[in-house]
Amino acid sequence: MKLMPLPRFVPLALAILLSACSLTDHPAGPSTLGQPSSLAALQSALRAGPGPLAVRTVRSARWQVPLEGLLNLDHPAAIAAGLQDRPEPIGIYLHLITHPKHGTFMVDSGVSERFRDGPSEALSWIVAAALDLSTLEIEASTAQILKALDGPVAGVLLTHLHLDHVMGISDLAPGTALFAGPGETRARGFEQLFTRGTFNRLLQNGSAISEWPFDAATGSSAASNAIAVVDVFGDASLFALATPGHTPGHTAYLARAADGMHLYLGDATHTAWGWEHGVEPGTFSADVARSAGSLAALKQLAQEHPALKVYPGHQQLPTSARAADAPAAGVAHSDEP
Repeated sequence: MKLMPLPRFVPLALAILLSACSLTDHPAGPSTLGQPSSLAALQSALRAGPGPLAVRTVRSARWQVPLEGLLNLDHPAAIAAGLQDRPEPIGIYLHLITHPKHGTFMVDSGVSERFRDGPSEALSWIVAAALDLSTLEIEASTAQILKALDGPVAGVLLTHLHLDHVMGISDLAPGTALFAGPGETRARGFEQLFTRGTFNRLLQNGSAISEWPFDAATGSSAASNAIAVVDVFGDASLFALATPGHTPGHTAYLARAADGMHLYLGDATHTAWGWEHGVEPGTFSADVARSAGSLAALKQLAQEHPALKVYPGHQQLPTSARAADAPAAGVAHSDEP
């Protein structure tokens, strides 16, 4: 049977509807924590050396994902190295940051206990089908990590809103504070039609997302890859750095701890190889060119401050890896490249 043609306005209306789908309906608004700062203030704090924080990195899970998503395989360095797409081993990490006055915060959220036996009911069937969770191996669920802490988590400092960075939020106490870069919840695209319900469910245990005030922050000159900066606690101990590209509001964090200075890249680059060779993420990024600019700015910052311990999003550098502890006490292993 031949179908009657649709009125001419229907395809256009559908296209507008689908492009208007936001990442999540979870509420978001301006953050009351953090004050606009500058790259000059951050540089001054780094020159001052270690600070008052205590930090620890925990590998919550192991996984394998396509290399073409983790690295821009069209980058000249990747071509010169002969890199081809393949399953790449990664870790899903969270970083614990304890401030003497403000308590313990997590950078990203690890993986919830609900994913230990495979896809959770939080995932829509289409998201579960798209993600190959058969290689996901939980080493320390977010619930296990929380149980080992001395007190509650004061908040989660999200680098961005990709699934592997929000999969632990459901293990947190209801209403736990969430923080992210501006525009993360409002990212739009056709795929959001299929993923929005999943993100709504994964985020529902947290508070409304507080967005860092990067719009009011200042950076350096454009010639030196300006980064907008927010002083999270107002005492130059922890900074949020605007690093858009991988996602619209992607954020890196820099902590001045008693044992040194730590730069958490999020997925400005996923891999150790990507960091070492200055290669931005590939197909997992919303804007590869902008992601490359953010990575270049972070590389410049690290070159100017060689004492920085650097943490790519999903692999550990030898200089930043810790000895393996029992999972409940915190795990941070080096991943094979």
